[in-house]
Amino acid sequence: MKDVSEYSERMNLVISDLITYIKRKQTVDNLDGELGNLRDALYKWSFETINSVLFSKRLGAFNDPPTPIAEEFYRNVCDMLETTGHLLLVPPYYKYIKTKKWNQYCGYWDTLFDIGGKLIDEERRRLLSTGMDLSNKSEDNRRTDGIEFLPYVLSRGELSDEEIAGNIIELMTGGVDTSANTMLWTLYILGKNPDIQDKLYREVSSVLKDGELPDSQAIQKMPYLRGVIKESQRLHPVLIATSRTLEQDVVLSGYHVPAKKNVLALMYLLSRDESVFDEATKIKPERWIRTSSSSQRQHSPFSFVPFGFGPRMCIGRRIAELEMELLITRLVSEFQIDCRNDKEVGVTFRIVTSPDQDIRIAFQKRN
Repeated sequence: MKDVSEYSERMNLVISDLITYIKRKQTVDNLDGELGNLRDALYKWSFETINSVLFSKRLGAFNDPPTPIAEEFYRNVCDMLETTGHLLLVPPYYKYIKTKKWNQYCGYWDTLFDIGGKLIDEERRRLLSTGMDLSNKSEDNRRTDGIEFLPYVLSRGELSDEEIAGNIIELMTGGVDTSANTMLWTLYILGKNPDIQDKLYREVSSVLKDGELPDSQAIQKMPYLRGVIKESQRLHPVLIATSRTLEQDVVLSGYHVPAKKNVLALMYLLSRDESVFDEATKIKPERWIRTSSSSQRQHSPFSFVPFGFGPRMCIGRRIAELEMELLITRLVSEFQIDCRNDKEVGVTFRIVTSPDQDIRIAFQKRN
């Protein structure tokens, strides 16, 4: 399949559309540069980006107006995620009584599978029109160098249409609110800490020429950028905890825990533990730079695993990292970011940990 780095251009196209959308919304909202609904804009950005990778095409979430398929797909994703959050916090009555909320939830999933199935059929027809024989399972037909994700899956012929749709929809829904909320928190950090923002802007400006768009190679020259995003992930992890089922008996902090038990690692608490992180509540992007005197290297690498670890690690990690790094680079290059929240923003739970109030960001054009 395509290397993740090859998606830089496509991701930049989505970011360019987001920036155009921000400027258009600023005019409509008329809030002195502030975006009226930043969360929605970032959800559309992550939705459009992940689908451009999964389906090898732009769906049109930033079109004015959005394409019908993008609008329906996006709304059902958001409604499904919102309803999931509600269902997780109430007793599972739906196992015995099909409540209105449960029926709505199933309807959102049905719509997602229906739209996903149509997009998969479109791609299959496109591949067949190019002369690709999808019924041929020979090794020659299964060469994968540079091939897109969906064509790769279809050419393998190992999954049914329902299985392909299920996997793609799961990948897509898992990549929308996670990346969007991480970016919300990152913009909050930058807007509240102008010294950090200025240092990041200087790093970006030292790497990119005027008007030059970043790619994966440029990002590798920006350790402070990656440090800023990691601090956002550390202090505001989208998953409040990660769980594993023990394969054998273990002793944890003096307690015997039998095999087959579920163990939760509370990442939100771990990230604020002074025995794990020096000045744990302080935002220090430098702690993630190996050459810095504040480097975190002396601590266990398992003190920070925002994407998990091992065979259960997030399958979309590299895509998520690149899209977020490109986005922050572009926004900092284009705008001075100002946070207008008077009160400190807290945390609430919506499947992922989210801000408990709207994060108010004003984007002021740089000279």
